[in-house]
Amino acid sequence: MTGYRFPFDARSLLALVALTWLASFVHEFTHHLVAAGVCGGTGRMSLSLFAIDAGCGDAWPWSTAAGPALSYALMWLGIPLLSSQRWRLLGFGLVIADKPFLRLFTALAGGGDEGVLWDLVSPEWSRWLASATVLLLSLPPLLACWRALAPRRRGWVFAGAMLLPMLPILPVPFVDRALYGAWIDGRVALPAGFGVPWSVWAVEAAVAAVLAASAALQGRGQARAPAAASQAAAPGVAGPTMR
Repeated sequence: MTGYRFPFDARSLLALVALTWLASFVHEFTHHLVAAGVCGGTGRMSLSLFAIDAGCGDAWPWSTAAGPALSYALMWLGIPLLSSQRWRLLGFGLVIADKPFLRLFTALAGGGDEGVLWDLVSPEWSRWLASATVLLLSLPPLLACWRALAPRRRGWVFAGAMLLPMLPILPVPFVDRALYGAWIDGRVALPAGFGVPWSVWAVEAAVAAVLAASAALQGRGQARAPAAASQAAAPGVAGPTMR
């Protein structure tokens, strides 16, 4: 499982950025979907924000817990994939895309879903309990990624792999608030499907297409590499000659 050389080429990074974008959307959509089920009404959602139905009542913590539950499940799904040469990049991607370091930073700052949930139990200790929860659930996937990397420059590679795909995603909440804040607050109406504006669905479909195209190119590159290596290693094999 060790010795993996993480690819920092543009094709791989583009795929990881697209996966990180979609993981963020799926996290928020899980909040939105579960809220629709437990609250008895569909709320509103945008690129990275959601608002539950006003009549939800005491069932709303289930919606809050659903998003991080999915994110941690995806991180842990990445662990067995790291053992497969074919799926190793996807294993890294599932851990990277669910942003464990950002979740820990947010919890330490007193925010995040984990903080909201622990605030219901122990408001005075919620920040530290949330931080401990994030660390406990994120550390095994992070350690699995660390161990999978080649020892040479492991620290720099690990930091780059975890942070670079996340950087283009950081401005999204601010852009989202500017574009869809009035929709989330219920001050304007937009054409929407299941509480999500059609323009948001279009953006997510475009990002999914980018991810599919990047993954296809990545797969072709992996398929060509062994063939090229075997041809180079084969003795006495010559191509056709012209006469």
